[in-house]
Amino acid sequence: MKITVSALILLVFGMLVVLSGCSSDNNSVIVGTWEATKANINGETIQFSELDTENKDFRFIFNNNGSCKAIIAGVPNEGTYTFNETSVDILYGGKSEKLLYDEGVLTLNFYYNNEKTSYMFTKVE
Repeated sequence: MKITVSALILLVFGMLVVLSGCSSDNNSVIVGTWEATKANINGETIQFSELDTENKDFRFIFNNNGSCKAIIAGVPNEGTYTFNETSVDILYGGKSEKLLYDEGVLTLNFYYNNEKTSYMFTKVE
């Protein structure tokens, strides 16, 4: 079987097009606005709306370019993030946080008086 140069060029070009379509942008999974929807306090999961958090926004806004905004208890901070398939490492306001990612839910864990508290965030935009 004899392959011409032009056929070979077309074949290589076609393979490049197919392979470039297979690459994915990992960040696209989390790009957007995430709001706190649930909290786990003392082992009990409740709706975030049940907490006394009036005028205290809890959200993360992730941009495609790796920048983000973290609004924790109404205090906004600009920062950067890296998405690692199962977690998001965030650097904002001079501190770093790790949010766990599982099936469309981001979870922020922290400890207060030796008790674990978790906030669960879901994507709204």
